[in-house]
Amino acid sequence: LLQQGIGDTIRISLTPEPGGSRSEEVRVAQEILQSMGLRAFTPTVVACPGCGRTTSDYFQQLAQDIQGWLRGQMPDWQRRYPGVENMTVAVMGCVVNGPGESKHANIGISLPGTGERPVAPVYVDGEKTVTLKGDHIAEEFQTLVADYVEQRYG
Repeated sequence: LLQQGIGDTIRISLTPEPGGSRSEEVRVAQEILQSMGLRAFTPTVVACPGCGRTTSDYFQQLAQDIQGWLRGQMPDWQRRYPGVENMTVAVMGCVVNGPGESKHANIGISLPGTGERPVAPVYVDGEKTVTLKGDHIAEEFQTLVADYVEQRYG
């Protein structure tokens, strides 16, 4: 109904964890509105579902960490960087399919699988800009995202 322009309110009811907060209902409602393209609240993190090429769960952990970090930044970023809520960040699990999705994001990374060299190409606005290497890929990517936000939305 909302997508058809009927109504302007959404209510989500979830059973909270024992002793948990009901704020999860607000987050889920925001995600629904954002996925429908009706309102943006936080940058979108696009991550692959995983396949035979993704022999590691590193990309899943990084996607989750980046999503949490972005949410944590939003109270400050919304004031300082208008429009940042419309940004898309891609965290992909392989260097075969990952670059294509990363090129469609504002900033994206394609991670190596288990046993592959720890190198991860990063794409900014569709162009490969740097390849991260070594054991600190996650931290370096987070820094690149923060720098991108400062440059693009600052």
